[in-house]
Amino acid sequence: MRVKSKALSIAWKLALLVFATWGLLDGSGILAGHYLSGFPNMFTNVSNLFAWGYFACATVWLVVRRADDDAVTFAPAVKYTAMVSLVVTMLIAHFMLFDAMFQNGQLVLHLVVLHYVVPIMALLDWLLFDEKGRMPLWGPLAWMSLVLAYLVVVMVRVGLLGHDMGGGTTADVTRYPYTFLDPALSGAGGVALFCLSMLVAFVALGFVMVGIDRLLARLARR
Repeated sequence: MRVKSKALSIAWKLALLVFATWGLLDGSGILAGHYLSGFPNMFTNVSNLFAWGYFACATVWLVVRRADDDAVTFAPAVKYTAMVSLVVTMLIAHFMLFDAMFQNGQLVLHLVVLHYVVPIMALLDWLLFDEKGRMPLWGPLAWMSLVLAYLVVVMVRVGLLGHDMGGGTTADVTRYPYTFLDPALSGAGGVALFCLSMLVAFVALGFVMVGIDRLLARLARR
């Protein structure tokens, strides 16, 4: 069942913003008194910044609206793009880059927040507060726009313009933010196959979410 409390929805979004703000500030080095220049190169940070912007706007929108029970989702296409991008972040981090969340044998807390806490809270925000049955069938193709744009920017900046976007675990290994995007390490065909496979997999994930959305809508009408 959908939680119809506007106050709870606002409180949940504010909590998400608090976690995301701390994770981003700590991950960027700002809380330690310096700024890591490679911070905006990682998709983890791009997806969390995008989500932060969305939930900040959605929270303000809810506050200024007068309806106590607001079934309308603010900018749904943007929300689902943020949500799918965060899920991409979480799944790739968990299944491909989990070791990178440890430094000197210690789990890095801001990486846990950005890779798990914020994505799970975004998913729960949709499950708990959104009116179901509103996801369009074409949605999964559009919701991958942030991931696709990120891949294009990386390939143009590094592959064509020669910029260095390496950092963190890829420092001194590759100029790419992730080793699996470097044609010198995986081959051009390997990188193309990886990117295509990821896009197909996460578009499929989007269709699964659409299916869940419609199933929950049917259950709510019973």
